[in-house]
Amino acid sequence: MNGVIYVSKSGNSKIGVIDTTYASTMSCPTSCLFRKKGCYAFVGMVGIHTSRMNKEAIGKDSRDIARAEAKAIDSAYKGGKVPFTNLRLHTVGDCKSSTNVRIVNAAVGRWKARGGNKAYTYTHAWNKVLRSEWSNVSVLASIDNIDQAALATEQGYACSLVVAEHKSKKAFKVKGSNITWIPCPSQTMGKTCEECRICMDADKLFRNNQGVAFAAHGVYKNAIKKRLNVIQ
Repeated sequence: MNGVIYVSKSGNSKIGVIDTTYASTMSCPTSCLFRKKGCYAFVGMVGIHTSRMNKEAIGKDSRDIARAEAKAIDSAYKGGKVPFTNLRLHTVGDCKSSTNVRIVNAAVGRWKARGGNKAYTYTHAWNKVLRSEWSNVSVLASIDNIDQAALATEQGYACSLVVAEHKSKKAFKVKGSNITWIPCPSQTMGKTCEECRICMDADKLFRNNQGVAFAAHGVYKNAIKKRLNVIQ
């Protein structure tokens, strides 16, 4: 696996029956507040895969991981025609530099040329990589607090934000930002990403000055609330 896994039609209960990639957390920026505690990458079955990928990535750098991911994407469906499906990049992992993004983004372009539909992801490296580098991917900036929203927007990103809880399904605004936040429909309405698709069109979110809000969840829910300046 070389620190990367490509799964065709994963059937993940949250994302739906679409393709996805997993990459060693070595690919993630060290600035991510979830790295030490709070990241779902280290929980349950996903945690088993993450541990294995991280062992495989020993002695490699993040560029090696990006190249391995690009190779995995190119090798999907034996390098042939891709079914009309969507791709969730980085169920685990990220691209923490422009160089790494270009490597993976180019592979996604080739994947689309072979018949793939939309690709989407989230990144904690938005402050180091311009949105334009992700030309083949719908990508949202994962911000840690509302103060970062304006900075991410300046870089060309629509934003995603962690909140303490969803009080309703209705969109809302937060003091200190003019962005309209949409509560994640997967959390509020039981939809999969495949059914919802709002994160698959980050450019539309950006044009409409909208972002996506995710409620803290999972076994590290309380740790996440302590670690982040989440919105109540």
